[in-house]
Amino acid sequence: MNRYLVQLDFISFIKFNSLSFCCANTLFSPFNALFTFESSGIGRALLALFLAPFAGLLLGAVFGILAYPLYRFLTSRSEFLAALSGRFQEISDETPEESLPDK
Repeated sequence: MNRYLVQLDFISFIKFNSLSFCCANTLFSPFNALFTFESSGIGRALLALFLAPFAGLLLGAVFGILAYPLYRFLTSRSEFLAALSGRFQEISDETPEESLPDK
């Protein structure tokens, strides 16, 4: 497996951060719903379960915007933090309509 030094641009960092927060918030939403149920009832607990992914996306975007300067600073000075390994695939700059086969 190859290793690459990576420093995401602003939009990619926000996307990645939002997706991370969405997954984490969704994963822990049952615990949040349980505590909400104990204090506020079933209606608010179900609302907490339903809104967890959307709240995670919003929190990820907000914290991503605030954390981007620190991310740039750390990844430009630390090879350990900037080194990633995994499966990378280059995508073309074509529009989706251009990549469709002719009928």
